[in-house]
Amino acid sequence: AIIAASLILGACAASTERNSGSIASAGPKPVPTAPQPIEPEAVQPGTSHIDMVVLLPKPNGQIGGVMVRSIDGTGDQLLLNRAYAGAQIEGPGQVRAVTYDAERTKQEFGTAITALPSRPATFTVYFLEAKDELTPESEGEVTRIFADLKSRPDPEIWVIGHTDAVGTMQYNDQLSLQRAEHVRDELVSRGIPADSIEVFGRGKREPLIPTSEGISEAKNRRVEISVR
Repeated sequence: AIIAASLILGACAASTERNSGSIASAGPKPVPTAPQPIEPEAVQPGTSHIDMVVLLPKPNGQIGGVMVRSIDGTGDQLLLNRAYAGAQIEGPGQVRAVTYDAERTKQEFGTAITALPSRPATFTVYFLEAKDELTPESEGEVTRIFADLKSRPDPEIWVIGHTDAVGTMQYNDQLSLQRAEHVRDELVSRGIPADSIEVFGRGKREPLIPTSEGISEAKNRRVEISVR
């Protein structure tokens, strides 16, 4: 079972936490704040009924960490900070180090690993100045993005349009929404269900590269695709 978002597997129970909220601002529809995984701090035997914890590497190869200890802070405690490091919880205050590897983890926790939801991902594509047309480089990027989205069984996709600082607020609100709708339509035409995509236009409110008013900046003429 899954103990935390950095992919720690326990043999018996699961516990995850998520934060949610929204961005309050005037103008177009605000983009909800994406739920953020909470990195684990401690697994506490006795409350979560866990008897095995194994730390997995993240998809990018980075390693998180977790402290396994008794709920009252007494007895043994063990820091797991290496890939496939494990802790066997043998009783109140009794924690013993165990060693796994990728193959053993797959054999013993394969079902749980397969059931893991796909990790959130964000993609960015860029647009020609004052248009809702993708740059030639980003046209090719759409194929890679589609392949990732298609591999997810039930994706929730936010497509968020942005502009540079040239033009009025109203003009850029409309242009950013048109850019988001362009990307949505492209994904739908390739087979992504339309009801899994929500579009937003943020105008020039959230530049990737801050500039003065009226400045054209290619990196700000973009659409961000967030999926979870």
